[in-house]
Amino acid sequence: MAVVDASVEECAAYQVVDLASNQKKKNMKKRGITQLAVKKINNHSLYYISTRELGYFLNQRETRSKVIWMKEKDGKVMLDVTDTKDVMEEYPVKEGNILGSAHNVWVFDPQDQIGEIPQTA
Repeated sequence: MAVVDASVEECAAYQVVDLASNQKKKNMKKRGITQLAVKKINNHSLYYISTRELGYFLNQRETRSKVIWMKEKDGKVMLDVTDTKDVMEEYPVKEGNILGSAHNVWVFDPQDQIGEIPQTA
């Protein structure tokens, strides 16, 4: 388990903001990402659309994900990333490409502070 000197809110916000950061867009070609779109749904969710070149004569992979985050009563922040078909009309899968599938759940768990420094696992 990794522990960082930041609040659960800061950790979750960093991950969400990083999805469409200028740094990520600048380096996306190096990581094989050929298309990237982030579409805000509301203050607690967004759509993440990407196309990735895998090389080795493999067809490109596309993702259509819905990212939702919330803070629970016990202080944990959950970040749920799951497949969605909500944006298929606006972002159809290109012919020859393969639609990937994944489901990820991130849990940011507050730990005891060290002095005034928040800790998150």
